[in-house]
Amino acid sequence: MRATRRLTLAVALSLSCGLATSARADDDARQPRAKHVLLVSVDGLHQADLDWFVNANPASTLAQLVRHGVAYRNAQTPFPSDSFPGMVGQATGGNPRTTGIYYDDAYSRSLLPAGTTAASCHSAKPGAEVYFAEVIAKDLNRLDSGQGIPGLYSDFTRISQLTGHPQDLINPALLPVSAQTCQPVYPHQYLKVNTIFEVAHKHGLRTAWSDKHAAYEILNGPSGQGIDDLFAPEINSSVSDPSLPAGPGNDWTKDNTNTQRYDSFKVQAVLNWIKGHDHAGNGSPGTPAIFGMNFQAVSTAQKLNKSSYYTDPNNTATIVAGGLGGYTMNGTAPGVVLQSALTFVNNQLTTMVGALDRTNTVVVLSAKHGQSPQNRTDLTITISPSSTMAT
Repeated sequence: MRATRRLTLAVALSLSCGLATSARADDDARQPRAKHVLLVSVDGLHQADLDWFVNANPASTLAQLVRHGVAYRNAQTPFPSDSFPGMVGQATGGNPRTTGIYYDDAYSRSLLPAGTTAASCHSAKPGAEVYFAEVIAKDLNRLDSGQGIPGLYSDFTRISQLTGHPQDLINPALLPVSAQTCQPVYPHQYLKVNTIFEVAHKHGLRTAWSDKHAAYEILNGPSGQGIDDLFAPEINSSVSDPSLPAGPGNDWTKDNTNTQRYDSFKVQAVLNWIKGHDHAGNGSPGTPAIFGMNFQAVSTAQKLNKSSYYTDPNNTATIVAGGLGGYTMNGTAPGVVLQSALTFVNNQLTTMVGALDRTNTVVVLSAKHGQSPQNRTDLTITISPSSTMAT
């Protein structure tokens, strides 16, 4: 009974966290029940962004979802508002106080610092930083987090070879240590409640998700088994080959055309799941009961001072350099880079929705956080050696 209640709360929250639009729920018991849920988070999207785009593009897929769906316009994110607690909130129905997830960089009074050895475990003083972000990857500079996919930086389509079990991409030496077991604590072990993926998996349903860091294996839930196929290419990795003499270059968030390219890797995984394959397009395990991804393009477009951007409506043609990111100076409308990102997301949704079996699939469109202010004078960007753009 408890698991059922948590699943219901999670679905309700995913429809109301940040911003959400779903395909119209079928309340008529005489109609077929939905067998699949596609959850899509457009990170950073404000309600005003959606309203602007729909008004400017009334024939768009986003506009169709709004017209034919149920909109929750007064939705709010968990506090503090960020990707990690926001996504955990959608997948659990819990706020940070109940889930234990306040941020991807936090502090625990009960755990021991990373690197604590078995010999010193029982004598060490509890209290440790809990950092569940890109830094715990085996190689944070590689798109595959250190898996070592051959030829990846000459052909990025090979990222499809990334493991569907990102726990394997995490360096355990960088994790906090349990004072009881003296073993590293993985993200899923730190979560205090179960997830919708975990509940579905326990009942024999297939699950899949795509996110931006290996640390999002937290969505597996405490069992560690909630997601059958978790595709997590590292967004804060180098776009150029980090093994070259020049070393790591800019990551995928520093130019919006690269962020859109990165998002496209995850879109392909979703399309493969829709077709009943795994994220790489192999096998026939069937379309997952719960699956989806998050988009990063809108989030980075809001924060960049300047960026190149696409001008073609289908994101297939001209790239223009030097466009202003964020919003117009008075915050009334998205700037050219953000407009390009919104158009990109809409076009990708068009492809995904077009591939779905609409007779038995519910689409949930959300934003796990709406981070950057629309008035750019309210935005303060602090740059430090350890700072990252995608948060």
